[in-house]
Amino acid sequence: MPEDNQFQPLAPARLHGKSDEEFGVFKPRASKPPRRSSKCPVYVLAGLVILAAIALVFALAVLRVEAPDVELKSVAVKNLTHGTSPSPSFNVTLTAEVSVQNKNFGAFNFENGTATVLYEGMVVGDEEFSKAHVESRKTKRMNVTLDVRSDRLWNDKNLSSDISSGSVNLTTYAQMTGKVRVMKVVRRRTTARMNCSMTLNLTSSSIQDLVCR
Repeated sequence: MPEDNQFQPLAPARLHGKSDEEFGVFKPRASKPPRRSSKCPVYVLAGLVILAAIALVFALAVLRVEAPDVELKSVAVKNLTHGTSPSPSFNVTLTAEVSVQNKNFGAFNFENGTATVLYEGMVVGDEEFSKAHVESRKTKRMNVTLDVRSDRLWNDKNLSSDISSGSVNLTTYAQMTGKVRVMKVVRRRTTARMNCSMTLNLTSSSIQDLVCR
């Protein structure tokens, strides 16, 4: 048999590997850690500012202590006597209705108080208030009786002309000292004051031109 027709073995096939891209396979990329929002510190700061503002308003509005307002509402006249002979004099009993307005967010307890009636700067009558309690944001009314006597004057040079004219100008002063306690946090001592002027009409036995300031 001729050599050209002899069977020759084929060379072994070579296997070539293919990449994942060639097979259409995609590997997922590694995920990046989430970024923290840069606005977070801003929100925290804004919250702190709001809380500070609320605390400031609370301190100014609630914890602030003011002296209560004392006002002379009315004055009743009783047992009035007066004359110019042998010497000028007048005696009268005044019943004053006094209101105490507590504007604080805590109760006001006053331990002592005094009411004084003056004629031309000289004391002609005085009386003490009894202890009292005024609730938070409330008004308390009380009556004070004062015996006014002109014999306490050390100088009565104008009294005769005043009595002859039928009217005597008087001044009333009141003072109350006590403590305000707010929410068991603030406890402060304070004094409430009142200053009023009025005219005692000797003819009608009444008080006129009552003005407080």
